[in-house]
Amino acid sequence: MTPEPTSSNLNTLLLVPALALAALACAAVVARHTGVAVAASATLFLVPVVFRLLTRSWYRGLVVRGVGLFVLGFQVPLWVLGFCAGAHIGCEPGKCYGLITLGALLGPIVGMLFTVVYWLVGRPPA
Repeated sequence: MTPEPTSSNLNTLLLVPALALAALACAAVVARHTGVAVAASATLFLVPVVFRLLTRSWYRGLVVRGVGLFVLGFQVPLWVLGFCAGAHIGCEPGKCYGLITLGALLGPIVGMLFTVVYWLVGRPPA
């Protein structure tokens, strides 16, 4: 008789495809393949939602915290690439708009990844 998988094992199993989907979406954004980026982002969002609906209960505040982490994660690429553009890291002075645009395109994907990770490993407050 095989033991039942624990939720931490399931979380680990789902984090790997989530990270792979996020990497695919980021690579598609950089390569300017909008269709692939949208498909990977939608799949990245749907995987944890379906997993949570089928395996765990939702509790009050889970969605609000997930949205908050989305907003926080959305800002990370903007801050990092905005800093690089301001410091002229990776671009010529006066031609750094590409980094800022890239940060804006990567923002939703990183925000979604923050939410996915929280929904997979988030625990109810004590």
